[in-house]
Amino acid sequence: MSARRIAVAYGAQDQRTTIRIMVNGRSIEALEGEPIATALLCAGIVALRTSPRVGQPRGAFCFMGACQECAAEVDGKRVQTCMAPARDGIEVRLAGPE
Repeated sequence: MSARRIAVAYGAQDQRTTIRIMVNGRSIEALEGEPIATALLCAGIVALRTSPRVGQPRGAFCFMGACQECAAEVDGKRVQTCMAPARDGIEVRLAGPE
């Protein structure tokens, strides 16, 4: 069950618009304005990049912009996906396994 479905099950009401974002050529659903890292996690995408030294998968860790673990390319710019809001049609390129 996705994090969004769990939230709704516990009474959360989110009035945001459902949008589509592209992740490595694959279309996934997101809520407009939610952190891209949250949309990725809800879509089951956990590994966002690989570590530069040993090539191990890395994913979102702090969800507050302090650690850089969720860094990815969004519309051609390197951003922290936990701090970047999802917008309809954005292109996310992950540097690690999906």
